[in-house]
Amino acid sequence: MFQLGVHAVISLLIYIICIGLAFQAIKAVRVEKIIKKGRTFEAQVFLLFSAIALGYLVGSFLISFIDASLQLSNFF
Repeated sequence: MFQLGVHAVISLLIYIICIGLAFQAIKAVRVEKIIKKGRTFEAQVFLLFSAIALGYLVGSFLISFIDASLQLSNFF
């Protein structure tokens, strides 16, 4: 039971870190070129949702990779 709690905390930390890094990376993209003028709220929501989606995908990959590498010990 304790191991599940540790896994959940580590997963949450990985997701939060990946979303933060994705947000920093997406801020470098010039979105204002493709968004209509006067639509700053929509642009901010788009950036936030894009960062969450990208961060979630990267975080899921990292968690799956870590889980698979931990299960390799059962192979040997």
